[in-house]
Amino acid sequence: MSMDSAPAGTWRRRGDQALRLITAMPLGYAVATLWAMALSRILPMRPDEATGGGMLVAFVLCAVIAMWAYAAASGWRAFRLVLIAGLIAAAIAWIAVATGGRA
Repeated sequence: MSMDSAPAGTWRRRGDQALRLITAMPLGYAVATLWAMALSRILPMRPDEATGGGMLVAFVLCAVIAMWAYAAASGWRAFRLVLIAGLIAAAIAWIAVATGGRA
């Protein structure tokens, strides 16, 4: 059976799984890193403690994003939510750095 004769639903499922994998691994890692950076800037602690706290949250967040990527109703929904979370974290970190490094 050639690849051209596969039903359209098969390709849709494969694309959805590929999008979920992209959301879970590289995008999830990037978003967790952005949140670690943002939290290290805004947590009201000494800088070294805030960095450690942000990293601990990022470890948990990376796992939660990976689980959410496969639990969401669709790959696109998971992708959009994780992307929005990353944009929020990037904005927080950018504002914190632009206003002097620590909020």
